[in-house]
Amino acid sequence: MRIVEILETRRQAMRVSEVANLFCVTPQHIYKMAANGHLPSLRIAGAIRFDPQDLVNWLKGKMAKHACLKALHSVTR
Repeated sequence: MRIVEILETRRQAMRVSEVANLFCVTPQHIYKMAANGHLPSLRIAGAIRFDPQDLVNWLKGKMAKHACLKALHSVTR
């Protein structure tokens, strides 16, 4: 199952550890990405949480950008 499909089944805010496991990175990496604004996040009672739909939109945006760059690169060859 693809990450986007997994996220689309989620209905509750996700914890840092859950996102880290899903993306196969360390929790520290997720904290840094959220702090730098590179990953959509929100704070609930001081804790960092992630809206699964926001992560889906973020991933789809990344995939679209990657596809455009890949197509552009193949045209310029």
